[in-house]
Amino acid sequence: MLEFALVMSILVPLFAGMFTIGITLCKGIQVSNVCQDAVVLMVRANTDPNAGLDLSLTQNQRMIVRAAAGLGMNANAQYDPSSTGNGVVILSKVIMVGPQECASGVVPAPPTAPPWNASNCPNYGQYAFTYRVVIGNGTRWTSTFGNPPTGVVHSDGTISARDIATNTSNRALNATFLNLSASTFALVSEMYADVSYINLFSVMNTPIIYSRSIS
Repeated sequence: MLEFALVMSILVPLFAGMFTIGITLCKGIQVSNVCQDAVVLMVRANTDPNAGLDLSLTQNQRMIVRAAAGLGMNANAQYDPSSTGNGVVILSKVIMVGPQECASGVVPAPPTAPPWNASNCPNYGQYAFTYRVVIGNGTRWTSTFGNPPTGVVHSDGTISARDIATNTSNRALNATFLNLSASTFALVSEMYADVSYINLFSVMNTPIIYSRSIS
């Protein structure tokens, strides 16, 4: 019995670690899949105006929350997103502000434009947000790309042409790696999931899974 107790003192933490890492890998795959599903829906919404995929509406957000089943994002059996749950999906559209955005957002055009530059269009040549929808617990986690300032995001997730062109607080400061050309954009989905409930013996220092998908 003494030998068994000594061996189990090693095996129990070992098995707990194997369980934690194994289940976390499965959850990580699911988080990655949810991100991919979300960005596919964003692409569909942007390319097909007749699709009716307004992802700011709860009935459409349920598709994403259902794909995240088991991650603690849903508030009820109908898969409504929970604002206090264990996960969040952040949807963003980031654009490289060019002459087209400046012409739409700086109205009336100043005497010095065109040509457009940073002096007559503050966000010219910068990455800016044109869309942001948060599904789930958006008070706990934020986007790695930054966040639009309070009050500029409309109820449908869109941001006005004026804020895109002139609001310097609306810049996506961590998006330089996208390497976009003027007036082109990227669709980004990000997800955080707290898996501390499977973190036996505190095997993981930070039991948070993060993934993102870009199109």
